[in-house]
Amino acid sequence: MPAHDPYFGESWHKAREYQLLNGYDDVQGAYDAFINHYRKEFQSESDSMYTPKDPTAILHALVKFATERQRDLEDNELLYTEMSGTVPVDMKGRMLHYRMDSILRRKSDGKIFSWDHKSTKSFSRFWTDKFFLSIQTGTYTHCMYCMYPVEQVIGIEYDGCAFQYLKRNQEYRIELKQVPAWKTPDQMNVWLWNVIQYLDDIERETDRLFHCKEDDAVLMAFPMNPNSCTKYFGCAFHDYCMSWANPLQQCYEPPLGFKVSFWDPREMQTTHKMNLKWR
Repeated sequence: MPAHDPYFGESWHKAREYQLLNGYDDVQGAYDAFINHYRKEFQSESDSMYTPKDPTAILHALVKFATERQRDLEDNELLYTEMSGTVPVDMKGRMLHYRMDSILRRKSDGKIFSWDHKSTKSFSRFWTDKFFLSIQTGTYTHCMYCMYPVEQVIGIEYDGCAFQYLKRNQEYRIELKQVPAWKTPDQMNVWLWNVIQYLDDIERETDRLFHCKEDDAVLMAFPMNPNSCTKYFGCAFHDYCMSWANPLQQCYEPPLGFKVSFWDPREMQTTHKMNLKWR
């Protein structure tokens, strides 16, 4: 089975896209958009395993949007939903792959921005503070810079929905929170410098990997980031890294409980495919 949290989030995106395209009043239509995707991987027997992130919570969330966020589509003009493709980042022709949830224009001043839909179990300071400096924020802002004049773009606003279940009352609690992550052109220059450094790192480590051998004592490429081993409920490869100093000696078949798969954003279904260019 796929990891539940990202697949739940992907299904939630289906519901939110339906709302943006068809209005918030059609709760059933948005729920159907969620459940039709969600049930491809998770059947009803598993719903209780994942509370509060389950279909019942989605229904409550869609009702909350319909009652509390009616002005979303009155105050803003929807330009795009679910876009994906490539965007250039330097004059060497290097690209980033992106996947954006939406692009909208504010009716009050004509400013361009994006809502990025996020699902979580709670809104903590760590949840809200992580967005402004993230690579994702800069990438999406850069995409809009490639589509519209820079002075029209204000950036990304993270549109969060927190799902909770109160066992004592046996009821769902849904919270909505919007976190602006607007960046100035100077701040975007910092993002661009960081991205170029990461791309240089990837190219250097890939070159080093091609020179590594099975009989090396350790894998002398792509150094570990041990401080992230326990993030997001723990890395699935934690035991793998503890067991073998040089994974190349064990790479011919996956260990028990693992499978070979490749994440390729180009294969993901989106409403709009756009390979962007420099303005």
